[in-house]
Amino acid sequence: MLDTVTPQITLEGDRLTRSLRLGRWSLRSSLDVSSPEGAELEEACTDPLGAWWKACLRGGVPEPATPLESRPKPLRVLDLFSGVGGLMVGVQQLAAEAGCRVICELAVDTDADALAVHTLNHRTRRVSSESVTSLIDYRIRDSGSSARFVYPPALLDDRLMDACQGVDLVGAGPPCQGHSNLNNHSRRSDPRNLLYLTVPAFAVACSAQAVVIENVMSVVRDEAQVVPTTRALLESCGYAVTEGVLAADSMGWPQTRKRHFLVARRANEGTGSAPVPIEDVQSALADSPPRSVLWAIGGSERLSPDPTMHLESELTFLNRERIQWLFDNDQHDLALHERPDCHQDGTSYGAVYGRMHAARPAPTITTGYMTPGRGRFVHPTEQRTITPAEAARLQGFPDSYRFSPALDRPASRSQLAKWIGDAVAMPLGYAAAASALIPQVATPAETAG
Repeated sequence: MLDTVTPQITLEGDRLTRSLRLGRWSLRSSLDVSSPEGAELEEACTDPLGAWWKACLRGGVPEPATPLESRPKPLRVLDLFSGVGGLMVGVQQLAAEAGCRVICELAVDTDADALAVHTLNHRTRRVSSESVTSLIDYRIRDSGSSARFVYPPALLDDRLMDACQGVDLVGAGPPCQGHSNLNNHSRRSDPRNLLYLTVPAFAVACSAQAVVIENVMSVVRDEAQVVPTTRALLESCGYAVTEGVLAADSMGWPQTRKRHFLVARRANEGTGSAPVPIEDVQSALADSPPRSVLWAIGGSERLSPDPTMHLESELTFLNRERIQWLFDNDQHDLALHERPDCHQDGTSYGAVYGRMHAARPAPTITTGYMTPGRGRFVHPTEQRTITPAEAARLQGFPDSYRFSPALDRPASRSQLAKWIGDAVAMPLGYAAAASALIPQVATPAETAG
C-alpha cells in the first residue's frame, strides 16, 4: 500500500519516491532509505525530504522511479572556475534523478590541487590550471543590453575544441571577491569581475546547449555591468536567459546561503527552447521551515571517513576565552567588552565571534569558517569552531567526497577552508541545474506516469 507522506514525496516500504513538477515538465525518482538502525525510515515518515537529503549525503544515489525504455545519453559538462567541483555535486544529483550519467569533459581552475580533487571525485577527463582567459579568443563591443561579440569566440586549443564541442552544460562560478560586500576596497570595480564575461564566450565557442553562472547577489551592481552584458551576449547568440536569486534555506536547507544565478539555454527544437525561470524553480523546491544546523551535523554520525576533515582549529588563547564566555553565559553573540579593541565602540559585524544557533540554519559558510573572528562559526553545542567535515555537510557534499589532492598528501587546513567555503552549495547547484536541464532530461508532465 502506498503511503502518501507529502504531496511531492511518497514512502512505500523502504523507498521514497520524489516527484518534481516544473511547469510542463515532471521528474520522478526513488531512493532507498533503509538502514540497520532504522533511523532513516523513521525520519522518512516525519520529514521525507530531510530523509531524502540525508540518504544522499550518506552516499545514496537516486534513480528514475519508472524503468527507462533506453538509457539516456550522458550529459557532457564543462566546469569553469571549478574549485573542487561543488557545482558538479548538484548537477550530478539532478542527473541521477533523471537516470543520466554525467561526463565532465573539462575542469578549469588555477588551483592545481583543487583540480586533482575534482578529478578524484568526478573522473574529470581533462583539466587545465591555466586562466580561462588564456584558453579562449573573444572580443566584446559595448556593454549592457547592446553588448555583442565582435567575432565568434573560439577556443585556442584545437584539442579542447574537439573535446568540448556541443556539450550539454557549461557551469561556472567566477571569482566573487570583487563583487562581495565584504570587499571594502575594490567593491564593484575589481578587474577580476570581468572574468564573468569569459563564460558566455566559452559557451558560445563550444555551442553549449545550456549555461549556469553562479555568483554573489551583489554581482548585479557591478560597475562593468557583467550580468546584463552576459545576458545580451547570450541572447544575441540564440540563447534564452533567466536570472535571479536562489536561497538555500527557502528550500529547507540548513544554511542561509543566497546566490545569484544566470541560466541560459540554446533554442533547439525537441529539447526545449528556454530554461525554467529561476523564480519557478525556487517556488517548486520551496520547503519551510529550514532544517537546523544540528539536523546536518548533530548526533553520533562520523560524517567524512577522512581523519583530516575532523581536525579542530588551533585557537588562540583569547579566542578560547571568547568561546568559553559564550557558553558560560549561554549567549550566541559576543559582548562588546569581550571583543578586540577595534570593536569596543560597536561593530556592524555582530555575527563575528558568534555561536551558531542549534535550532536554526547555519549562516553562509565562507572560507573563514574555521576562524571565530570571521563569522558566526562557533559550534552550537561544543566549545570550538566547526570542522571541515561539518562545513562540507552544510554545503551538501556527500560524506564520501574526498578532499585530498593525492592519496599520500592530505589537504592543508587553508586549502580545506577555501575549497569548502568557496563551493556552490549542493541545493543551489541542483536548483540551477534543474532550471538549465529539466527541459532536456525530464518528461512532459501530461505524459508522466
